[in-house]
Amino acid sequence: MLPKKHTLTSFREIGGAEGLLAAYQLGERDFTQVNLENTDLSQANLTGINLEKANLKNANLSQTNLSKANLIEADLRGANLTQTNLRCAHLNGSDLRHAVIKEVDWYRANLSWANLSEQDLRGTNLARVDMQGADLSAANLSEANLYEAKLDAANLKGAILVGANLCYAYMPRVQLVQADLQKAELVNADLTAANLEQCVLDRANLARVRLRKAQLQQASLQKVYLQGGKLQAANLTNANLQKANLSGTELEGAILTQANLRGAEIAQAKQANLELAILGELNEVIKQSLHLELKVCGSSFAFSPDGEMLAYTDWKEKIILVHFNTGQQISQINIQSEPVVSVVFSADGQTLYESFYVNELKLWNPLTGELIQNLKNHSANYTAIVFDGNAKGLGMIGTGEPFELINVGHETRTLKGYSSGILTQAHSPDGQFTARSAPDVDGQIELLDRQTGKQICLLTGHRAAVQSLAFSPDSQTLASKSAEDFKLWQVTKAKETYSCLQSSREYYPNIAFTQANNSSNPILISSDFYGKFGRKKRKPEPDRDGGVTFGGGGGSSSAANVTLSADGKVLARGYNEQSVSLWNLQTGEELGVVNLDGDYGFPLALSSTGDILAAGYRGKIALWDVKTNRMIYTFTDHSDSIKQIVFSPDDRILASGGYDRAIKLWNLQTNCEIKTLQEYSCIQALAFSPLEPILASVSGDSTLRLWDLETMEEIHSFKTDQQEVINLKFSPDGKLLASSNKDSIRLWKLKRTSQL
Repeated sequence: MLPKKHTLTSFREIGGAEGLLAAYQLGERDFTQVNLENTDLSQANLTGINLEKANLKNANLSQTNLSKANLIEADLRGANLTQTNLRCAHLNGSDLRHAVIKEVDWYRANLSWANLSEQDLRGTNLARVDMQGADLSAANLSEANLYEAKLDAANLKGAILVGANLCYAYMPRVQLVQADLQKAELVNADLTAANLEQCVLDRANLARVRLRKAQLQQASLQKVYLQGGKLQAANLTNANLQKANLSGTELEGAILTQANLRGAEIAQAKQANLELAILGELNEVIKQSLHLELKVCGSSFAFSPDGEMLAYTDWKEKIILVHFNTGQQISQINIQSEPVVSVVFSADGQTLYESFYVNELKLWNPLTGELIQNLKNHSANYTAIVFDGNAKGLGMIGTGEPFELINVGHETRTLKGYSSGILTQAHSPDGQFTARSAPDVDGQIELLDRQTGKQICLLTGHRAAVQSLAFSPDSQTLASKSAEDFKLWQVTKAKETYSCLQSSREYYPNIAFTQANNSSNPILISSDFYGKFGRKKRKPEPDRDGGVTFGGGGGSSSAANVTLSADGKVLARGYNEQSVSLWNLQTGEELGVVNLDGDYGFPLALSSTGDILAAGYRGKIALWDVKTNRMIYTFTDHSDSIKQIVFSPDDRILASGGYDRAIKLWNLQTNCEIKTLQEYSCIQALAFSPLEPILASVSGDSTLRLWDLETMEEIHSFKTDQQEVINLKFSPDGKLLASSNKDSIRLWKLKRTSQL
């Protein structure tokens, strides 16, 4: 039965589509109350037309341009609106029941008080659309985009909004009784005084939502994310909040009578009255307990293949090995690195550039601490900062030898005078001075008269061997840099004018275990591969002795991305835009490089046998055949940058996760997506269980989840209480799961309580 407004309307005839289009071409725009029932207006351009209260039942409006049109109280029942342009159109009070609505452009359209009941609006883009008071009862809005939509007082009773985006939506007094909002995104949505009785919000993201005075009786909010939500005076009687995250949620005056809060994170909720709530633990498939915590500085760690040892790095450039059952230290290995440094002035002398670079790959006996082999890689070395031929373009270059500096003013030949040879030297631009240093002279710099070759003085005070020297363009200042400190000298007075220590290490070596050929003893690998680039600006005023000083400025640092095959035989390392180097760790042989296309390079992952290399770039993943050095497939479905990629132990599944809060599972036999597992915050790390079909993930809010890969459902979750967890690893037997951040490593014992 039609609403009253249509039954009393007297429509005027205009000659159907032909008459309307002819009049429109002559400049007519007012077609109020015209009869266009069953007319074909497809692909017509009717921008700005006035069709208020028009009869458009069953009309064909596919691909019609109705932008800025007035369709207030129009009867559009059964109309075909496929690919119709309704940008900024007014459809207040219009009747759209049974209309075919596909790929419509609703941008900034006004649908207030429109009738869209029982409509199929799956995946429709309704962002910022005004639907105040609209009737959307029983409508299907699954995966619809309702970002910043205005839905105050709208009727959404029984509507399906599974996976819908309602972030920042304005929804006070909305009716959502018995609506299905599973996995919907309602971050910062306003649902003040809304009615959500008996609705389903399982696994929905309600972070910072406003639900003051909302009716949530008998609602299902299992595993809902309500962190920071405002639920003052909300009625949650008989609501199911099992395993809900209520951290920081404001619950002052909220009614929680018989609310099921078993397994919920309620400890940090604010002003919650839990006297009549149902509390306690759930019967979990898996339970976790904290087995061991190690305070560390750095985040790299590894389990030994026999499951007896855990190795981790600390801030003193040591690898510590402990028995992971007791935490008792077994041994430690000093991995003191030998960095390469460089320093150079800009052409105008106003800026000083410096670099710090480490590239080491070493194999150790974990029990004795003995260095078995130092694997050299000359295909990827940055050793100096240089300017181009006109002294304008700055860049880093690789020489193929770790201590060969080829900066402006440097000579690479070895001069007589030191038994160990010259490590670095520089000539002043005015031709008067030569500065040089050697590895075995305790950080001294010898300043020579370039014409006579005689020593003028010795400059002392460096904490380590000086590796780089540079004169300023006016020859008045000498810059010197070692692995531990940096200094400036006033040349004419042979006086130090500035000194600073190198900043603390920002990236720590990656470590892993492998197994030697024909040996039961494991080998420990340390990969230290990173670079720092900085600049200092000349201060505007000279110091009191007339010397030049530098300060401020900025810089950057980056570490290599390192990954190991599951069998421990192949290691891959990539740095910035260089090719990825591959090593056979059992023989120490360099296997060559994989030349990645474009910007691919982070993150990296190797298949279990090292035959396939996966590399990410933003939201894309590409697979390379290592033997042929060819790209074989690309996955492109992430909407934001990827943070981690991992292969399953049998190489059948590839898992990826990142900033879009989604875990994607890919079938590597068919190259198709298997499933998307949605999280509430950025995916920090992923790990497959070595023995069971379980995937572990940890998100930005420190929640660790276990996913059953047969049912594709979450089977357990808990808080690690570690900020910014960046690494996850299972022990070889799958009974322990380790999580780490820059401050600690936690080992969690996993115990099954029932069959999956």
